Amino acid sequence: MRIAIIDGVNQDIGLKILFPEADYFINNIETDKSINMKKYNINPIYDWSLLNDTNYDYLLIIISLYDAKKGTRFFKQNIYDILQKELDIINTNNFKKVFIFDNYDYDYDPNDIIENDKIDLFFKRNYNKTKIYKKNVVPFPFVMFGDVSIIEKLQYSAYENNKLNRIFFSGTLFNHEDPQINYYRNRIKIYNEIQYFIYNPGNLPYDVFIKELRNSKYSLDLNGVGDPNKRTFEILSQGSLRISEYNDLKWPFDEEFTNYTVFKNKEDFLKNLLLLENNNDLYMNCMANQMYIYNKYFNIKWIKTYIINFLHIF
Repeated sequence: MRIAIIDGVNQDIGLKILFPEADYFINNIETDKSINMKKYNINPIYDWSLLNDTNYDYLLIIISLYDAKKGTRFFKQNIYDILQKELDIINTNNFKKVFIFDNYDYDYDPNDIIENDKIDLFFKRNYNKTKIYKKNVVPFPFVMFGDVSIIEKLQYSAYENNKLNRIFFSGTLFNHEDPQINYYRNRIKIYNEIQYFIYNPGNLPYDVFIKELRNSKYSLDLNGVGDPNKRTFEILSQGSLRISEYNDLKWPFDEEFTNYTVFKNKEDFLKNLLLLENNNDLYMNCMANQMYIYNKYFNIKWIKTYIINFLHIF
């Protein structure tokens, strides 16, 4: 099984970690990941003339598709140009399968940006369970952008038994508005409503941040611009009970995190916190359910198998 991964601006090395046997192609570097890539023995290839169906059977592409959509506020010419190169490779070859991993924040259907019969499947980071997508779109929340990939974050799982009784949060507060598509996310508003119940030490070195998170009985997961955000995975991997703001994200499995750990407003937040604090059995049940889901699905073996199954059956 000969696999080529194209990650145009080197946003996420996670697929290469999942498929170490694959060749990893980039066009240019958006953020320096040389230390991370050295750790996993990743040597990027810049010669895209090698990308053909003689050399490879399967093509896996990582791209923030919305960045390539002309007429939007966040259009990026370089991403558009890279997408055109990728489409040319797809159209002039006959790969056994072509998968696109769309890591953009928004929950649109990727088919609204690309219509191409040679693309077999879109793996969508933000897959909204209330929306109807075409059959060639599946949820895949394990791809993102940033200094460290989600797959890397899942490699450093830990758990601390003697936790401090606090709700930990340290992160960026913002109000994101995109009236062009009626999309809004306001972390500032919800945080201001519940801030007096939160332990927030401010910005911390990353290793200190992870230690503080791990040592906390609860950790707050506010919605980012897109779902899920990197804090989701950091909380789950460190064994703090995730108290999450509600969103419509569809995970690629049927099990669900308990309702007692999800809130829509200040009233929900306080009600659930009171229940959890006054009933240790409830807290332990929620924690056990979270750890069960994390251990079953948030690992290289399951995520890789999830992708491989589509290579064979779709």
